[in-house]
Amino acid sequence: MKTFFRILAMVGLTVLLFSITQCTTNNDRAETTEVEVDVDDERNEIRDDLRELRNDIDKELEKIGRRLDNATETERPRLEDANRRLTDEKVRVDKTLEDIESASEETWKDVKQAANETSREVKAGFQELGRELNDLFDDKD
Repeated sequence: MKTFFRILAMVGLTVLLFSITQCTTNNDRAETTEVEVDVDDERNEIRDDLRELRNDIDKELEKIGRRLDNATETERPRLEDANRRLTDEKVRVDKTLEDIESASEETWKDVKQAANETSREVKAGFQELGRELNDLFDDKD
């Protein structure tokens, strides 16, 4: 009878350990799912921000293109330079968008940091270029 209770106690402990292990595994899955959702949210937010920036660059490129058609000889070099710089910035934004799309969870942290830096730098360059163009056309008036 003593042996029977020992066997029963061992089976009970085994069942208890299995149930504890399953609970821990489920918690890990829940945390992993939460991290995946956070990464997806971050990815979508950064992607949307960069797409908006790319659209702003496209609009400015269109404006510069129209101005180039009627530009004087003194304005043309500055407008061509602005066009080239904006095109370069657009390429950077497009490359960053590609990096975001292809990033894995393992590389996300580095891609996120690079995307934020690119966004910040392109926005700063875009603002500086806007001021230069405003100065160019203010001088014209």
